[in-house]
This record gives sequence, structure tokens and C-alpha cells, in this order.
Amino acid sequence: MSIFENLPIFILLLAFFVVFVIFLFGGFVMLSAGIDIQKIERGRRILLNSLYALFITLLITFVFFLVSYLLQRGEVLKPPEVPGEFPPSLVANFPPAPQFIKIDEYYFNGPWSLKENDVIDKAGVYTILCKKNGEYDIIYIGENEEASRLLRHSQYRCWLENCNQELKNLYLAAFWMPMEKYGYATEI
Repeated sequence: MSIFENLPIFILLLAFFVVFVIFLFGGFVMLSAGIDIQKIERGRRILLNSLYALFITLLITFVFFLVSYLLQRGEVLKPPEVPGEFPPSLVANFPPAPQFIKIDEYYFNGPWSLKENDVIDKAGVYTILCKKNGEYDIIYIGENEEASRLLRHSQYRCWLENCNQELKNLYLAAFWMPMEKYGYATEI
């Protein structure tokens, strides 16, 4: 902010300061007058003139801000704009939350469309789901120890038969675990 942008405010503050000094001077003249009537009258005139000057200064200030507001459509009262653009929102930079589906008491990753994700490359238990009316029905549960393509699975035609012959309704959910370390594949 430069001094020239705020020059009218400085001038108005200076006017208020001058009126205040004149008011103090009038009060000093009245108090120091004692019984001298002429000095008391002079002090009263100074006080009245300073009050008139205060009223006029307030009126000028009101008119100045009103005209400034109307001409600039309120831009005087707005905060100054920040140069440059704001940084992008952090919410937009987060990856999507992982999907889970609860089967019995276990949380399986997924469901994912079998049409788009037919390769299992980790060891674990997987389930093939059929989506009907927004709900998932389990049509197959299997386990996997090495990478395999589910669209080439021996039961693939059976899955299609149980899901109205539509690949778009077949979904995959997986519970990843190393088989040699944890033996709950049979438990699941």
C-alpha cells in the first residue's frame, strides 16, 4: 500500500486532529480565564467553533466514503486481492479410498469388475461375485498362490451361467495373504 492510495484518509485524520487541538485550546482558554468574562466568551466561541468544525469534518468524511463506495461499487471495503492463484486444494490431490466388501467377518479388497481386472498376481483367497439389483451374491470362492487370469479359469463358463450370461455383472474381491505363512485360507 502506498501513501498516495491512503492520502484522503490521512487528510481526514489531520482535520480531526486539528479540530481536537482547537477544542483543547478553547477548553484551556475557558479554564484559565478565571473571572474574566471576555476570555470566557472567547473560550466558548472557540469550543463552539471546534464542535461545528467537528460536525462539518464528520459530514465531509461521510460524504467522501459514500461517494467512494458508490463510484467503486464497494471495492473500498473489500480486502486487497492476493497476487497469483491459490494453491490447489489438498482434497483433490488424494488418491481414491480403497474399496472393501465385508464377507462374513473378513474384509475383502474390491469388488472390482472382472472384465477390467481378471488377473490375480498375489497369493490369497478370492471370490467371484454376481451383481444383481445393486447387491453382490457369492458364486465362487477360490485361493491363489501364483499369478493367474480368471477369464481363463476352468469355472468361468459356470460363473457366466450363474450370472445371466453377462460378464459386466461379474466382480472380483480378494483377501490377500501369503499362504505359506498364514494358514487361514481353509478357515476363510
